Amino acid sequence: MSNTPHDHDEQKTQVQDYFSRTAESYVSSFSHKSGDDLQRLIELGEWDRQQQALDIATGGGHTALSVAPHVARVTVTDLTPRMLEKAREYLVAQGVTNAEFVVADAERLPFADATFDRVTCRIAAHHFPNVARSVQEVARVLKSGGIYLLIDCMAPSDPELDSFDNTVEKWRDSSHGRSCTPEEWQVFFTGAGLQVEHQEFFRKTHHYDDWTLRSQLPDNEKARLEQFILESSSRSQAYFEVVQRADGHLESFTNDFILLKGRKR
Repeated sequence: MSNTPHDHDEQKTQVQDYFSRTAESYVSSFSHKSGDDLQRLIELGEWDRQQQALDIATGGGHTALSVAPHVARVTVTDLTPRMLEKAREYLVAQGVTNAEFVVADAERLPFADATFDRVTCRIAAHHFPNVARSVQEVARVLKSGGIYLLIDCMAPSDPELDSFDNTVEKWRDSSHGRSCTPEEWQVFFTGAGLQVEHQEFFRKTHHYDDWTLRSQLPDNEKARLEQFILESSSRSQAYFEVVQRADGHLESFTNDFILLKGRKR
């Protein structure tokens, strides 16, 4: 992807269009609402009730919901106003009273330096046109000693598997930017002055029909993408645990996620 400002603005517009259309399905999405990764994020966060937290690109609001009981205040942000409104409805319905809601671009956060003790971002950074810039913005708004907890889908370090992973993601959702490798994430964090104290990996299974329904992929494209996955190399199919049903259709596949804990030096 070229790095012109126009391309970046175009991708952000695509992201807003995509999440405006699909907002409800992300609020109700089981894979976003639950998961061991969310539990791990809380376990690693070193929270206390005096803290100011920021949740970037909140989506359905599930991470903010998990964080809210542990901090004084959580500022909940998203680039897409309709998505943020759906997250607000969800959090209020869940009884959250210590949240505020701000439309915000992850690459240009509208907050002063050293505002937050904790920043979270879960399953969203692959939509950012300039991921390195977003990490620098997190470091800027973090207080000294503050922690950034990031979870995102991850591309394997192997180029063939990286290509497969990002091709499939982009095909399903044109607002997908890039799932990064662990090596890329290390560079982004250390380059922004964040010391990586912990990283772990986990996998998620995607049931193909649900996964494509949530992104509203048209039927003809769903069939073409299914064919691409089922005709991919045996190496890719083995790595991503592609499961074919008895009727020949694609049942499911898995992909990798990364959890990083970085502390501002």
